[in-house]
Amino acid sequence: MGNSEGSLVISQIYKARRNLILRTSAEQLSVILGSVLGDAYIYPQGKICIEQSAEQKSYLLWKYRFLKNLCYPKVSRVIRFDHRYNKKNISFRFFLRQYFRPLRHIFYDNGKKIVPNCLAKVFTPLALAVWYMDDGHLEHGKYPLFATEGFSDLDIKLLTKMIFSNFDLNTKIDANRRIRINSSSKDRFYKLVEPWVYPNLRYKLP
Repeated sequence: MGNSEGSLVISQIYKARRNLILRTSAEQLSVILGSVLGDAYIYPQGKICIEQSAEQKSYLLWKYRFLKNLCYPKVSRVIRFDHRYNKKNISFRFFLRQYFRPLRHIFYDNGKKIVPNCLAKVFTPLALAVWYMDDGHLEHGKYPLFATEGFSDLDIKLLTKMIFSNFDLNTKIDANRRIRINSSSKDRFYKLVEPWVYPNLRYKLP
């Protein structure tokens, strides 16, 4: 379920070691948070893995340029073999350094990714856009849809509340537990995210 600890705060400042302080920019934090809502994974030690398919390598590099001073200096090619379909899958990934243990504590409960209440205070249009680029698509070519099946029902409801309170966007949870932007709000949604949508992903806009 969503994290209800009101004392938790998502900060721009992180401490790697006693005397090593890292300050992220507001834009960097938004890219990280949008990615974490999507497919990014935070390891218990605080390292964050950000990965995209080979087809979206240029989008991954766009993220890498945003976050470069926070990353290990390498974008790696990953090959996995899917024995079910006798198919080789290629992706690319990079890792953020082990500064982000506080985010692991906020976004994971017993190893499962959750939606923390404190996200609302730093949930920006850029974070929304990155989350949409990661996990969204156009349903029937006109309705923005977020793939939220991996979250609990309470977390999905919390996300809809944040989308409304932060951006004044009305949403609906469909039968497959996905969040869809309502027809009355879709034009406002496009205006919010369009400045940030990477050219390679503009097919997700009408």
